[in-house]
Amino acid sequence: MNGRPSVLAIILAVILPPIGVWMVEGIGLVLLVSLILTCLAYVPGMVFSLVAVLRPDLMNGLRNR
Repeated sequence: MNGRPSVLAIILAVILPPIGVWMVEGIGLVLLVSLILTCLAYVPGMVFSLVAVLRPDLMNGLRNR
């Protein structure tokens, strides 16, 4: 995505957190964590998704597993 997330991905990370993560990361462990956190409680899922969308470099530990 050219190093910057799209506005749509950011908006979806707030409204539907797993969809925003899917747009940036695709299907993988980061999406699974986002989905689980969103199902358990919306706010932690939203926060995790915003971090995954806005700072994808912080997700390297999850991506490499």
